[in-house]
Amino acid sequence: MKKLAIFAALAATLPLAATAQQVSQQSTVIISTQGDAQGRAGSPPAGYSGQWFTTPDGCSYSRTQAPGYPVQWMLVLNPRHIGQANAHSRCKIML
Repeated sequence: MKKLAIFAALAATLPLAATAQQVSQQSTVIISTQGDAQGRAGSPPAGYSGQWFTTPDGCSYSRTQAPGYPVQWMLVLNPRHIGQANAHSRCKIML
C-alpha cells in the first residue's frame, strides 16, 4: 500500500516537471525601441542606407526595422559573409 502512495505522488508531479522543463527551454528576446542610434559615436551616419555597418573597432551590425518603428542595428556575431572578423566581447549588442 505504501508503494502505491509513492507511485501516485510521483505520477501527480510528472506533468508539473514537464511543464517546468518546457518553460525553461523558452527564450525571451527584449528589444529596446527607445532612442535613436543616429549621432552617437560608432553609429552609422545619418542617411546611411546599407544593410551592414562596421564600427571603427571592428564590430559589425545588421540593419533591422519593423514597420512603424525606427531602424535598429543588431550585432552580427560571425560576419564572415561580409568579410569581417568575429565580434569581440567589447561590442555593444545593439546600436
